[in-house]
Amino acid sequence: MSVDDTGTATPVVAEGEPASSEAPGVRSGGHSAVLYNVERFALPALLVIVLVIFSVLPATGSIFASAANFQEVGFNYVYIGILTLASLIPLVCGEFDFSVGSNAGFTQIVAATAMARFHVPLGFAIVLAIAFGAAVGLGNGNTVARVGVNSLIVTLGTSGILLGVVEWYTGSQSINNGISGSLISFGSDNSLGVPDVVWLLVGVALVTYYVLEHTPYGRYLTSVGSNARAARLVGLRVDRLKLSAFVLAGALAGVAGVLLVAKNGSASPEAGNVTDTLSALAGAYLGATSIRPGRFNVLGAMLATYFIGFSVAGLAIAGVASWISQVFSGAALFLAVVVSTVLGRRRAGTG
Repeated sequence: MSVDDTGTATPVVAEGEPASSEAPGVRSGGHSAVLYNVERFALPALLVIVLVIFSVLPATGSIFASAANFQEVGFNYVYIGILTLASLIPLVCGEFDFSVGSNAGFTQIVAATAMARFHVPLGFAIVLAIAFGAAVGLGNGNTVARVGVNSLIVTLGTSGILLGVVEWYTGSQSINNGISGSLISFGSDNSLGVPDVVWLLVGVALVTYYVLEHTPYGRYLTSVGSNARAARLVGLRVDRLKLSAFVLAGALAGVAGVLLVAKNGSASPEAGNVTDTLSALAGAYLGATSIRPGRFNVLGAMLATYFIGFSVAGLAIAGVASWISQVFSGAALFLAVVVSTVLGRRRAGTG
């Protein structure tokens, strides 16, 4: 699935053969409009159902419905939310970045090392982490856009390199001392009853939404994702746009890396990995089945992230084993891709 240069849904049913970009209700009458709206709001409805069920079940209700649990889930999934936004930008232009989780793990070490070993100010450490993340994205983007290597292969390779560099540099030891107290406080404080880090996610999501939905740059990215050849024929610099998408993804991974240090009060070589990338992709793909079905969108991605988060939290409170988080994220990713493919073919009239 992808989008056209007007920002409307354009499910791709075969390579190079996008379906009509009109909404089903416009294309096929009232019945299709109802089905389209069911698709749009199915995920928000499921989130509400999950919240209600776990709030009333005797085994989970008293804990799940507490303000402390909502704060904890909000806090715990901010990091994945930032990675989901990082994954979203390359996906909009038809590419994968499978290195965002490892990039976050790498940039957390950059930020912590800058503070602990070189005693740089907090602001400079944050800028340094974001810059290193963007540099990783620049390497990915150059290889994909200018050399022409498949983005999945490139970013998988980058992910492995970053994991190895982190393991080598840290010697499998966490960086616990020398972290800025202001950063640690930010990672644990609340404002208006909401963790400060959640406000950070809201801010990043709003900026990402504005860029993708209300700027020419965002429309150009969706045009490339819909049909790169056509975008090139109308004068768009496709290679440069793809390159910039990877740079932005890397920069957001750098933000996620700083967030990891704030949350944990340290930098661990175990934090930031491929599993985090899978969780982020699950949120991005599941979100593309909602709000604006057939299109990667910010609001849908955020709803999907917290649908997974609250579902996992409820199951954990109910006593399900800890491995359920990975299974649930993997299942969500699998089902989201299947559902997106089926719905895209149905809209195109080929299913």
